[in-house]
Amino acid sequence: MGASALFPLFFVDFFFYSFSVMYTDSCGPDNCPSSVTVPLTAAPVLYGTGIVLVLLSALLPWRPLMRPARITLAVTGVVSAAAVVPALLTIHR
Repeated sequence: MGASALFPLFFVDFFFYSFSVMYTDSCGPDNCPSSVTVPLTAAPVLYGTGIVLVLLSALLPWRPLMRPARITLAVTGVVSAAAVVPALLTIHR
């Protein structure tokens, strides 16, 4: 469930991240305000966290007892990866 949701999210996140990085061309990496650099730094961390959580949910034992933990990890991972787009949309100077 989670891995199938992360695959299309990667393309959306990459699209927004690519254009957001181009937003820093005018100020350079050292002169940009934190309202620009913080979301650009947080985006790969959020997506990477989502991947790790979804992989952890897949690695948990497939017993009925572990089902709530697997679902929670998978949903949290997808939400973490989906949070990249709103974070990148907050970039402003």
